Amino acid sequence: MKIKIKEMTYDKVLSAKPYVHEKVRKQSAFFRWLMRWLSVLDLLRVRFQYKKIGMEKLLPGQPCLILMNHSCFLDMEIIAKLFYDRPYHIVCTLDGFVGKKWLMKTIGCIPTQKFISDPVLVRDMVYAVRNLKSSIVMYPEASYSFDGTATSLPESIGKCVKLLQVPVIMVRTYGAFLRNPLYNGLQNRKMKVSAEVEYLLSPEDIKEKSAEEIKNILDKQFTFDHFRWQQENNIKIDEEFRADNLNRVLYKCPHCLAEGKMHGKGIYITCESCGKKYELTEYGFMQAVEGETEISHIPDWYRWERECVKKEIYVTLKRDFY
Repeated sequence: MKIKIKEMTYDKVLSAKPYVHEKVRKQSAFFRWLMRWLSVLDLLRVRFQYKKIGMEKLLPGQPCLILMNHSCFLDMEIIAKLFYDRPYHIVCTLDGFVGKKWLMKTIGCIPTQKFISDPVLVRDMVYAVRNLKSSIVMYPEASYSFDGTATSLPESIGKCVKLLQVPVIMVRTYGAFLRNPLYNGLQNRKMKVSAEVEYLLSPEDIKEKSAEEIKNILDKQFTFDHFRWQQENNIKIDEEFRADNLNRVLYKCPHCLAEGKMHGKGIYITCESCGKKYELTEYGFMQAVEGETEISHIPDWYRWERECVKKEIYVTLKRDFY
């Protein structure tokens, strides 16, 4: 996937017409078939395999809510492969409609704005399920994983499941993040990708459980650590560019605490302030080239950075208000 940049003046941007909501359109069966076959080559490259768990409980043609962890651009191709036999609508961000509204509508996309309450989206999802008898595909994390771990789910996800009253299917991918982590500049690695497709909640389960209980179940399903999975399964990644742009995640040096001085290139990330160098090993560990390895696990390093920011905010607020 490539991002196109179009330069516009400030006045022209302000004069652009806002998006006008339209009723959800029935997904084109032809485009669903086309997406499936366009995905074949990429899925063959990663030797894609999947396992079904309890999926015999999902009736043919029965609408369902498909939840999937968001790892890389391969996610949509996996959906096209797994659910080609039933109509589905994909919840996606509104900016994906820019310049291709007709196509996005035709393949079954429902637009939404990220990180805000969107009652229009809920209404569109209900319409798709009840009127169009279509399934809903949703990536509830609302973004690709940056450090290989899950992003917190919205608090409203349990209420949404209760409202739709359709079976919930969970799709978990393995290897997709490691094949193409977001920080790595869209460079694909030689990596096998697999998935588990699990019938998670029936309509009866949903009626019996509270929205909070459903949210807790989904939180557990969206608890993962791709780097830990690599380490525990001895997955070797030997590409010489595996640490390229790793500074997008690991921007603070744990040795001298300098920020914005880390530089990821090749298999190393180096602090340009103190000179400390770390290797991203073939099995997903961070290892100092010389001296102590302060933090060996990328998600732990990223978590430490966020805790540093929280402390800085606390200190600033305490100073300004007390």
